[in-house]
Amino acid sequence: MTDDTESRFIAAAKAELERSAQQLDEQASARLRAARWRALEARPRRVAWLAAGGLATAALTATVVAFLLFTPAVPPVAGFEQFDLLSENDSLELYRELEFYRWLAENTDAA
Repeated sequence: MTDDTESRFIAAAKAELERSAQQLDEQASARLRAARWRALEARPRRVAWLAAGGLATAALTATVVAFLLFTPAVPPVAGFEQFDLLSENDSLELYRELEFYRWLAENTDAA
């Protein structure tokens, strides 16, 4: 559509809407006004809920980001103890004789 054709179409649509609005009876007009007021009254509540939800989401996101950025990463102590145990050459003997230690644990508990 060109601008001229579009302008004529919009003008014709406005004229038709005005003409049909003039022909409405008083009861239909009152129902339309009441529906419009109900819609306008409900809108601020929805906007408030959306704003509150957005604010809560932003606060939660900021908290998670701050927690992840400013919490030092502390490795577990048990991890280092296991690393020391595995890095020693003496502990390899334990794994070679593992069946003996299982047998010893079973017989020691029974006694």
